[in-house]
Amino acid sequence: MSFIFPDEKDENKKIDIDELFEMNHQKNLKQLSIFNKILNRIHKKIKITSRNKSADKYIWFNVPEYIFGEPIYDKAECLSYLVKELESNGFFVNYLHPNNLFISWKKWIPAYVREEFKKTTGQKINHLGELVNDGPSQEEEELEQNTEENKKVANDFTSTKDYKPTGKLIYNQSMFDKLEKKVSFK
Repeated sequence: MSFIFPDEKDENKKIDIDELFEMNHQKNLKQLSIFNKILNRIHKKIKITSRNKSADKYIWFNVPEYIFGEPIYDKAECLSYLVKELESNGFFVNYLHPNNLFISWKKWIPAYVREEFKKTTGQKINHLGELVNDGPSQEEEELEQNTEENKKVANDFTSTKDYKPTGKLIYNQSMFDKLEKKVSFK
């Protein structure tokens, strides 16, 4: 019996590695749930700001160092997750060290404005006001044209299976004889 580890048993000679991975998986899931709680706080703050101060199209959010009653989480991973999720949602996000986020939705163009623009001009725009082409872009057309040219060039070559040696080498036999005399140690 050990005094350092009092619950240590001598009969356990193996460890379950799956248990280690399961513990790590549970820890990661808990961290993700904490990140989502913080993301929900941001969403609530955005909704409240949008409702109460309709002229403001931005918020400042201070990511907490820790949350009472929750395990300590990796702040860098949390900030990265929040920025990625908010940007994928269409927000402009700017990170300010150590844990502040500036979140703006000022440049977002609502769907009803985009539809009205399409009706009046006949051109489609995305959520940032950039024109969207329905047909293939110029870059796609050039890429397709280049692949067609490459197929034509590929047909100009002959297969190595069709090669028949002629016996004419780049170097003649006298060159090989001179080289052999220099290399031989006789």
